[in-house]
Amino acid sequence: MKNTITIPVAAMLLALAACADSPAESFAKAQKEYAANNYAAARIHLANALNEEPGNRAMLLLKAQTLIALGDGEGAAAALQQLVGTAKPTDQLAELSAEAALLRGASDVSTAFLTGIETAEADRLRAMAAIQKGDLPLAAQHFEKGLARGGNARLYADYARFRLMAGDLPGATDMAAKAARLAPGGIDTLLVSGEIAVRRGDLNSALGFYDQAQRLYPASIAALVGKAAVLGDLGRTDEMKPLVAKAAQAAPKDLGVIFLQVKLAASAKDWTRVRDLVQPLETTLAPISPVRLMYGEALLRLNLAEQAIAQLRPLAQALPANREVALVLAEALLVSGDPQAAMALLKPFADSPLARRAELVLMARIAKAAGSPAAAGYQARANAPQPQSLTRDMADADAAMRAGNWAGAVAAYDRVLAVTDGRNVMVLNNVAYAQLMLGNTAKALEFADRALKLAPANPSVLDTAGWAQFKSGSNPERARQLLRKAAQLAPKNMTIRAHLAEAERTPD
Repeated sequence: MKNTITIPVAAMLLALAACADSPAESFAKAQKEYAANNYAAARIHLANALNEEPGNRAMLLLKAQTLIALGDGEGAAAALQQLVGTAKPTDQLAELSAEAALLRGASDVSTAFLTGIETAEADRLRAMAAIQKGDLPLAAQHFEKGLARGGNARLYADYARFRLMAGDLPGATDMAAKAARLAPGGIDTLLVSGEIAVRRGDLNSALGFYDQAQRLYPASIAALVGKAAVLGDLGRTDEMKPLVAKAAQAAPKDLGVIFLQVKLAASAKDWTRVRDLVQPLETTLAPISPVRLMYGEALLRLNLAEQAIAQLRPLAQALPANREVALVLAEALLVSGDPQAAMALLKPFADSPLARRAELVLMARIAKAAGSPAAAGYQARANAPQPQSLTRDMADADAAMRAGNWAGAVAAYDRVLAVTDGRNVMVLNNVAYAQLMLGNTAKALEFADRALKLAPANPSVLDTAGWAQFKSGSNPERARQLLRKAAQLAPKNMTIRAHLAEAERTPD
C-alpha cells in the first residue's frame, strides 16, 4: 500500500506561490492587493516575499500596514520592531506603532510612541487612546487640536463617531460630511455614515453605505456586521443569516457578531439558542447591553423567571423609561409570584394615555393576580383602541415610511391594526408597500388585495397592488392591468408611470 502525506491547503498554496514568484513579483502582488483592500491576500504575498528577503524595509512597512488593517496589533508591532530595531520610531513609524498599540489595548504605550509628534494623525491617535482609557474630555481636546491642524479623513470620521456616542447627531453629521469630502470611499467614512443613517432611521441609506463598505473592504468585519444589523432591522432575516454566519466564522468572539447571532435566535424565538450564546458572556455584559433584554426574555420563556429577573432588574433601573424592558420584567415578576411588584413596575406605562395594548393586557393579568379591582378597567381599555396611543402609532408609522424604515413602519401599523377593524385603506396600502420593500411579497399581496377590495378605484392602491403582483411574478398580466388602470386615473403620477413602463417591457 502506498504511503501518502497530507499537506494543508494553505501551506501548499504558499509553497506553490513561493516557487512561482520572485520576491519582487510577490511584493508587487501584495501592493496591488493592499491597494484593492484585499488585506488577507496581501498578507500571503508579503509572507512569500519576506521569506526570501526578511529584512526588506519596504516589505516590512507594508506588512505592518496590512496587519493593522486586519486588526492584528501584535503582528504589526513585530513587523515595526524589525524596522526600527532598538531606535525610537519617528514620524510615520511612530504613528503606526501607536495604532498597533491601540489594537492591543495598550493606550499608555500608544501615547508614549507619539511623544513629540505634532500632526493631525497623532492627535487622532491620542484621542482614540483617551477614549480607550475612558477619558472623554481629554479625547475631545485631542480631536479639537487635530481639527486646528487641518484634520484628515480618519480624524473627521472618528470624531463623528465620538460625537454620535455623545448624542450630538448634527455635530456627527457635520464631521462625517467632512470625512466624505476627503475620502468618500474610506472605510471609516462609510462605517460612520452608516451609523449616522441608522440613528436617523434612514435604513435604506445605511444599507447603501454598508453595502459599499463590504464591497470595497471585503475583510472588514465591521462592514459585514453593520450590513447584517440593518438587514435585521429591515426584517430581511433571510438575507441577514448568511452574513451573520460568515461573520461568526471569521470572528467568533466578536461581541457585535454574537449580538447578531442572539438577535437572529430571538427573532425565531429559539430561546435555548439565545441562552447558550449569552450564558458564557453573562458576567461581562454591560448593565444596559441590549443583549441583556433578549437574554432575560429567553430565561423567562425557558421557565427560569428568577434568573430572568436577575438579568432584567439592573436594566430596568438603568433605563426606567424603557417600556420593552418593563414589560418583560413585569411578566417575570408575575410568573415568579410577585404580582404586587409587577403591578408597581408596569403601572406608569399602563396608566398612560399612550399605553399599548400589550401593556394593558399584561396589566389586567397582573391586577387580577394581585386581587386589584382595577383589573376589569385595564382589560376594557385593552379591548378598545386608545386614541392618543393610536395617534402616536400612526405618527410613528408615517415617520418610518418617510425614512424608508420599512420594518419600523410595519411594526407601528401592526399595532394600529391590532386595535382597529383593519379596514383603513391607507394603513392597508402602506403596510402592503412596506412589506414589499422588505421583500415579503406574499404578505404585500395579502394587504394590497385587502386595500383593493375596499378602494378599487384609488390609483395609489391600484399601483401598490399592481406593483406587488408584478414583483411576485405570479400574474404579470394582472399586474399590468392594475397598473394601467392606476395610470389612467392618475396620468401625472411619475411613480405609477415608471412602474407601468417596467411591467410592460418585462416579458412574462
